[in-house]
Amino acid sequence: MANHTLYIATGSQPFSSQLQEMLDMLLTGAAFGQATTLWLTPPALATLKLCPNDTLMQLADFGVRCVTEKPGREENAPPTPCPVSADPLGHDELLSLRTQCDQILVF
Repeated sequence: MANHTLYIATGSQPFSSQLQEMLDMLLTGAAFGQATTLWLTPPALATLKLCPNDTLMQLADFGVRCVTEKPGREENAPPTPCPVSADPLGHDELLSLRTQCDQILVF
């Protein structure tokens, strides 16, 4: 993946300046043609489920790919619902995504 940025949302508070900064950076890069992926981790999904952010709904319009972690076979809990359309990826797929990206930003 040439010139690709991966943003990893780790569970920021839904209305925090950190989350807003990440979304602003993500949308700005995507608007200028930067290949961009947002990985919504389970804690981030749980937080966003409580207080959804309307900006997330715009991500697909800017070409941002959203991904979540597919639960493993050993986990009995159902996956956390995602507030946006996201591709569930397995552990190996997420590791591959991380190694293929030019830049990784964790929020």
